[in-house]
Amino acid sequence: MGALYYSATTLGKVNEQYSLRSKVKGIINNGFTLNFTGVGTVSIQTVETVDEVDYVPLGTDRFGQMTELGNGTHEYTLPQDKAWTFSIDRKSREDTMGSMDVKKAVARQVRIVSIPNFDKYVLATVLAYAVTNSQVTENSGTALTTSNAYQYFLQLGEYLNDNDIENENIVVYMTRKKLNLLRRDPEFKVACDKAYDDSKKGTVVPIDGMSIIVVPASYLPANTGYLALADNVVAAPMKTNMTRILDDQRGIDGFVAEGRRRYGAFMGPNSGLAIVAHMEA
Repeated sequence: MGALYYSATTLGKVNEQYSLRSKVKGIINNGFTLNFTGVGTVSIQTVETVDEVDYVPLGTDRFGQMTELGNGTHEYTLPQDKAWTFSIDRKSREDTMGSMDVKKAVARQVRIVSIPNFDKYVLATVLAYAVTNSQVTENSGTALTTSNAYQYFLQLGEYLNDNDIENENIVVYMTRKKLNLLRRDPEFKVACDKAYDDSKKGTVVPIDGMSIIVVPASYLPANTGYLALADNVVAAPMKTNMTRILDDQRGIDGFVAEGRRRYGAFMGPNSGLAIVAHMEA
């Protein structure tokens, strides 16, 4: 067998792994003023309201008894402190015609590992909050089928509408498998047959006014049917978000890359009711 020859063009290309854009970027930190108050802590400000009363056309308290409007500061601790590191020997970079470029490797690490891990953490935190606080649909515990998927989907809107959330502010997370069940439901086909995928954003045009975001099965527990929430419920602050490349490390002729992220995900004290899930078991 003869010798094999590789051109520089061939060697310089990398068989890249597939990756997704962030699935939670559009729903975090909307409507919040976040202040870092100490080592690993963040605060959220709230302002109270007062009840309405009947106007009394006599006396000095005609609008009701005067009450000083209250406010509050709620502090949360960032529970996640994640890091990664790798090295690239100078020989590896030179002998692969630049395909082992350290800057591209750092960007790849963030895109393929850090961003999905952050998304999964946020969704897991939101879902755990809903389950812990029994914020589930009335038929939760029932498996989704092509006969009930649309009915149970509509229950998400019912729950959130009863908690003063407009449909256009609702985002529903589901896997492709659940979306397929929904689309095959005869009731859905009659009501929403014009729905289609936006392949660039991974979303579907609003169904009953609610936006759909399709996520891989690994982003949600296996028994999750739907996860719905208002688009301004979640605060997900990130206090540290750094990457660096070191090219003069003792004992290594090459490059060392490091990254660190410190973050958390919290429901605002006045917005926790704007979450509901349909769990299949």
